[in-house]
Amino acid sequence: TIQLRGRDGVFRPFLSRARPMRDGQGAITAWFGICTDISELDAMSSELITQKRLLETLNRTAASVAAELNLEQMVQLVVDAAVALTGAQFGAFFYNVISDTGESLSLYAISGVPRESFSKFPMPRNTKVFDPTFRGTGIIRSDDITKDPRYGHNAPYKGMPEGHLPVRSYLAAPVVSRQGEVMGGLFFGHSEEGVFNEHHEQLVAGLASQAAIGIDNSRLYDKAQREIAERKQAEEARLVVLRELNHRVKNLFAVAVGMVTMTARTSGTTERMAETLTGRLRALAQAHELIRPMVASDNQQATRTSVLALVERILSAHVTDRAEQLSVGGPHVLVGPTGAASLALIIHELATNAAKYGALSDPSGQVSISWRVEGEDLMLDWIERGGPALPGAPQRKGFGADLARMSAKGQLGGSVAHDWKPEGVEITLRASLERLAA
Repeated sequence: TIQLRGRDGVFRPFLSRARPMRDGQGAITAWFGICTDISELDAMSSELITQKRLLETLNRTAASVAAELNLEQMVQLVVDAAVALTGAQFGAFFYNVISDTGESLSLYAISGVPRESFSKFPMPRNTKVFDPTFRGTGIIRSDDITKDPRYGHNAPYKGMPEGHLPVRSYLAAPVVSRQGEVMGGLFFGHSEEGVFNEHHEQLVAGLASQAAIGIDNSRLYDKAQREIAERKQAEEARLVVLRELNHRVKNLFAVAVGMVTMTARTSGTTERMAETLTGRLRALAQAHELIRPMVASDNQQATRTSVLALVERILSAHVTDRAEQLSVGGPHVLVGPTGAASLALIIHELATNAAKYGALSDPSGQVSISWRVEGEDLMLDWIERGGPALPGAPQRKGFGADLARMSAKGQLGGSVAHDWKPEGVEITLRASLERLAA
């Protein structure tokens, strides 16, 4: 194959064949040959090679997208492949995800340029140019987007922001799920005009479909993982509650004996002792009523209480002199049945420990309980003073401590922190207001 200039003056590939003409003595006297213009065949061969490469890239991308369950890595595979297939200078995939708290977040993947090239600009909005993509109405392809009648109508930029990558050729495709939800959009650009053609448009449409399938699969996987984690957490919580219930039943008589002893020590007469002891037992039963609707109830209607009522009801069973031993205060915060059950378990554990080992085990001991609202959380401070001196944190944690920690984290979306000071423990409980109200 050689390059020859044709009659029109243009060089093209030619396939040349020649044979020598010889005389009687074998000397070459002339040559006989033919030159065939194979430019069309050569172009077709090059096109077939290009199509083969594109098909291999598409197949490889489809297999990778189907196997990849990590959403960020999957969308990066798609945008990288699209940039390679279309010849774009850069590409981006803007998409929406739902966080664990139910919040909608806009994320993106970049290919062809550093991520910093886009990080200083806001997310695309539903302007006239972007609207068809974000509404899922169709693909947009433009040889020069700056000449598009929809371009440059929206404040504050009125077109391309200062410092933005130069875009002339523009190609964008929506990513739509099987249910018709617009998950995001693929966007590609080039600084030269007329780079993208109809074939590129078809390739991007195919990749957008693959991306939609990949996002659907990733969401299903994430949902399944969350459900598995929630079920595991619920099972762990159930086992802890069962262990705690067993522990409480075993210690029921010990608690009753301790209550009788404490009441007898502070009562002058048998009538006073009976009255006080009856009130404390009734307070324990009332505190149980705050927890019971979560498990079973004769009256299935949801009830609400306040943090103040809950704290005072539970502490009343452990405090001899309300005015001297207990200080309670904070804003009015409503607590629903589920939140009340979890909070009651935590307060009851703190009160029981204080009565056994802390400030409430001494008639002169004091407990200060205060709470405040910080953003979306309730912060409750439990401070003990006047009880036995503390050598430090306990060496082992019982079922009650496990239950309090799990209730704070799992049910109330918060935490419990202890500061074991010699003069008395200081405990900080953080709980989600939304979880408390449930």
